[in-house]
Amino acid sequence: MKKYLALKASAGSGKTFALTVRYISLLLLGAKPNEILTLTFTNKAANEMSERIYKTLLTLGDDEAYLTQIVNQSGLTKSEILGKKTQLINSFSNATLSIFTIDKFINKILREFCGYIGISDDFEIKYDDIEALSMKFLQSLDPKQFEILIDFSLYENKKFNSIFELFKDLLEKNEEIDIVNIDATLIDFQKEQTLKEGLKIKEHILNCPSASDTVKGMVSFETFDELFGRTWLEKDLLSEHRNFKKCANETLDKYFLELKKQMGIYYKLRAGYSLSKLFELYKMFKEFKLSFNKGKNYLEFNDISNLTYELLSTKIDKDFLYFRLDSNFSHLLIDEFQDTSLLQYKILNPLIEEILSGDTSKFKTFFYVGDTKQSIYRFRGGKRELFDFVANSNNLIDVEVLNTNYRSCENIIEFVNKQFLNLSNYEYYAQESITKGGYVEVIEDSALDEDEKYKNIASKIASLMKEGINSNDIAILTYTNDDVLSLYYYLKKKFPSLKITTEMTSKLINQQNVKAVINAVKYIYFKEDIYKENLNALIGKKLLNEFNFEIDLDKKSMQELVKEISTNLEIIDENVVKFIDECKIYNNIVDFVYEIDKLDSTIENSESTGLQILTIFKSKGLEFHTVLMLDRIKKKNADRSTLLFNYENIELKNIFYKIKGYENYNKEYFEALKKEKSLVIEDELNILYVALTRAKNNMVIFKKQKASVFDYLSMSPIKIGQVITSENLSKNHEKVEKVIYKPLKLGLQDKQISTEKEYYENHLHSKYFGLATHYCLEMMDEFNIDSLDYCINLAKSRYSNYLELNDFEKIKNSIFNLLQNTTFQELIKDSEFISEQSIIYKEEIKIIDLLLYKNDSYYILDYKTTKEKHLEHKVQVNHYKKAISDIFNTSNVYSYLVYMNDESVSIDEVK
Repeated sequence: MKKYLALKASAGSGKTFALTVRYISLLLLGAKPNEILTLTFTNKAANEMSERIYKTLLTLGDDEAYLTQIVNQSGLTKSEILGKKTQLINSFSNATLSIFTIDKFINKILREFCGYIGISDDFEIKYDDIEALSMKFLQSLDPKQFEILIDFSLYENKKFNSIFELFKDLLEKNEEIDIVNIDATLIDFQKEQTLKEGLKIKEHILNCPSASDTVKGMVSFETFDELFGRTWLEKDLLSEHRNFKKCANETLDKYFLELKKQMGIYYKLRAGYSLSKLFELYKMFKEFKLSFNKGKNYLEFNDISNLTYELLSTKIDKDFLYFRLDSNFSHLLIDEFQDTSLLQYKILNPLIEEILSGDTSKFKTFFYVGDTKQSIYRFRGGKRELFDFVANSNNLIDVEVLNTNYRSCENIIEFVNKQFLNLSNYEYYAQESITKGGYVEVIEDSALDEDEKYKNIASKIASLMKEGINSNDIAILTYTNDDVLSLYYYLKKKFPSLKITTEMTSKLINQQNVKAVINAVKYIYFKEDIYKENLNALIGKKLLNEFNFEIDLDKKSMQELVKEISTNLEIIDENVVKFIDECKIYNNIVDFVYEIDKLDSTIENSESTGLQILTIFKSKGLEFHTVLMLDRIKKKNADRSTLLFNYENIELKNIFYKIKGYENYNKEYFEALKKEKSLVIEDELNILYVALTRAKNNMVIFKKQKASVFDYLSMSPIKIGQVITSENLSKNHEKVEKVIYKPLKLGLQDKQISTEKEYYENHLHSKYFGLATHYCLEMMDEFNIDSLDYCINLAKSRYSNYLELNDFEKIKNSIFNLLQNTTFQELIKDSEFISEQSIIYKEEIKIIDLLLYKNDSYYILDYKTTKEKHLEHKVQVNHYKKAISDIFNTSNVYSYLVYMNDESVSIDEVK
């Protein structure tokens, strides 16, 4: 095994396969699961990683590809590997795994060492209430600080919301600069000096006999502001400008060069002043925000990363921090390394350096995998340059390229190769295929710029289904959530019986029917026609249609009001039902109309199968039988950011305050701007690459005639190969009738309880749920509510990395049900009890959940966190009963199975 390895894994090249092989090989070579820190970027990926490893262990030997690669990695023979199979399964199943998202791992560090920076370890993780935070910040400023803020706002012509966004951007980057305080009077003085040089040029032109009226007009300025921004200032020499050539001489060029010099000094002073004032305000905000979050006892993910980095760099020795955690991590595996942020890398770097330190007395390894072509999260801090930087900065790390595509058919792969291989300054390795055939079509679609922009897409869907493509096998990729929603509503009208699912995180308040209800409520309250016309447009009524709905606002709760309105409008669906439930947080209609726009709940999606519509960002890591890819519908918003961060590898070289024209006077700024533009283009290419590598068999691209994002690839209309039909030829467009909600019978809607199948389908999740439940019961000194509350918090501190908050609520409810159970109360009354009692019987260790003793009798209780009752449960408990009978030489032993969940408790005596 190569101890230090980086894999550049192109799309579909077996990245997860490689991670799984690496992990199992480490286990075979003696690594313990809790020593292998495995980091991913999403909870879904972390769960899938755990499941993939577990399933591969269970079926080890069945898949020759896995077994062969594990042989190569571990250096063991097949028989040696298979001989350890049972041992590995037991070790993995019973271990506390160290498979986390990077965010959860950093959160784990902070919770364990938060005392060093004065943070409570039970802090919540949630997003800031921007309005409340900004208002409290303003109230925290003293008169002098407030004056600094106002002066900056007026000087830069920025509203407070824009300044606040700059603060958030700086928090995310977590970069510091040395502030040079610049007196504003220096800027005014420099304006005067610059204007003097400009007036010399003006005088020269006006005294030139051959000067045209045009050139005289070009120097018609009296003030600095009139001079500033003149396009002729962008030239290196004024004699290069065709309008000035007739008056050009050495004197004019001398005046011009001096003007450029003075203008450059002005820009530098101007930008430096703005940056220094911004950072002065930012430091005020940063200090306030930490205090505010401490008071509210919550943090955002950016706060957690910043505070953890502060721990690591200023408050605590890095060795102490990393090697006083639950485990001493000897092996580090990182997935999707191209999406790692600079701050995340700085937090992980001490651990990476320690592993790479070359201590040959210990078995330590470092492995990371990713694909810089799939780096599409730069806007969120992802820094693809880290992949090569880490490999290049340490010659111990080997770099290998995986370029065989196991996902897509040959025609798709060759099409993608052709698009990307000829790009300059873009790292691309030709991908090889293993599956023949495949279909590619590029359609130049003029309708994408028209009102009915999706008509050709609907036509293509119908055509593909006629050709034998099951709609469940079709995915449509778009650029934005707005495109997802608008396409969804369009296709629902065109294909009423077609199952359609959307993979998106759109807010509930943006869903069409919910938005209609909100406008109706606002019209009732404000009586302004704009809300009525919004409502008419949303529900398909003609403009100026009257909305007559009488309701007594004083006697209705917001839930009742929303229910009545949606019933009256006949627009109740699953999203409106969810919205009715969410409205319980509003005390009255006033709270509703002024606070509703802050509601963060996401839309419901009742379909689990069907044609999928999702954004390219959501499609990352997924694959589909047939993909329809849409061009960018709306033009991408122009970059209006105020700050330009210029990095050299991982070091911040400079932060620039953006000012129009600054690039003409500062070469470093010019180069930084040029670099940023190239990164933006690379972002676009990476998004295209992700989109073009999702299809397994068929790919259809809809390209706009003008201003197409596909122009980056010089893509033209084409058809390649034959459509590959679906293996499942069942009817794919008939939809099972959905449950019709009847508003008059609604009442208050409880949250839907997950079915047992859904709850236990993830083996590792159910394992940790059971462990947390048993741990909570084990920790209870007394079986009462106070003890329950305390022990739930203990369980959270131990298992919060594996379970969500709603899991702990279910555990609490199930134990609460147990405490209320009369049979249980009778059993524990006047009893001595021992939780988690270990006994040795016939050379085997047995652990009894709860052992009671009273009246010369023993009572065995075994907890089960499943609704299903199995025969093996009885066999297990009877074995405990026999052991206690033999050990204590008594027949007075009684055993019970306790089936518990958050709905009910069942206690069955086993005889």
